[in-house]
Amino acid sequence: MTAVSADEIARAAEDLGLPEEAVDLDKVLILKDFLKFYGRAANLTGSLADADLDAHVIEGLQLVALARQLGVQGRWLDIGSGGGFPGLVLAIGLDLQLTLVEPREKRADLLTLGLRKLGRADCEVLRGRIDGGQWRGIEGGPLEPGFDACSARAVFEPERWVREGGPWLRPGGLLFTHLGAGQVAPAGLDEQGRLERGRWAIVAGVPRGTLGS
Repeated sequence: MTAVSADEIARAAEDLGLPEEAVDLDKVLILKDFLKFYGRAANLTGSLADADLDAHVIEGLQLVALARQLGVQGRWLDIGSGGGFPGLVLAIGLDLQLTLVEPREKRADLLTLGLRKLGRADCEVLRGRIDGGQWRGIEGGPLEPGFDACSARAVFEPERWVREGGPWLRPGGLLFTHLGAGQVAPAGLDEQGRLERGRWAIVAGVPRGTLGS
């Protein structure tokens, strides 16, 4: 990471209201270098250029910032984490029990190694898919519901994500959705918080039927 790149991420974190302790730039450097080194072997299809990696990191920090604003604690499930985003950014910015789900073997291995590089061997990676609200496990054990928060980036359309993610939350747990700026929350999600920056909006809400009331 160049000094300019680090400065850009630091400015973005400040714009998002994140305290310095939530954005360890040394770990961001480790993450970017790690993805550049191993990304091709893991068949990552996105660009590994600095500018593109920075954009993904900053979008991940939006998610971190909104989670901190809403006081999320406990267990977090991130589905489709294979390219490292936002799951590995969450591992940097949030001290939670993090579970990353990815079906492809090489990408799951990359996530496991990435967590170790970031000092987060306490987090787990499971190989499998979520389909119809059901867990289709491949390797790594069962997926147990009751998460305090769930996220998925570019995996499901927003309305489907409400149906797929909702069953894995505890009553009142928050579902985080990546949307375009100004886009309304998907049907079936009671919005509890929103953070927009540039082209993207992160929306957190409670899926209807999981309120526990």
